[in-house]
Amino acid sequence: MNYAQIVTNIVLAVAAILIYRVMIRSHKDHQSKINLEDLLLGEDGKISKAACLAYGAFALSTWMMVALTTQGKMAEGYFLAYIGVWATPSVAKIIWNKPPESKA
Repeated sequence: MNYAQIVTNIVLAVAAILIYRVMIRSHKDHQSKINLEDLLLGEDGKISKAACLAYGAFALSTWMMVALTTQGKMAEGYFLAYIGVWATPSVAKIIWNKPPESKA
């Protein structure tokens, strides 16, 4: 690893820590609408193992995409796979879970 890659990794780590701190601070502020617990709780109000695993996988895959980009190893296939994995469920939910149209 050369000097530029080390500096880039340090900058990325510092940025991730700053984003984390801002999110935690916003979560603790009672006037903020950010509630991090909503991201990890299921419909029953209990912590969701699937949600925890999904957010962990999202964080790891996003970090990997940044690392590939900074190392100059990013390829279109990686990008398409990343977008496909994380965007497809949301698009499918929008398409197939439309609320019924009212007939007025």
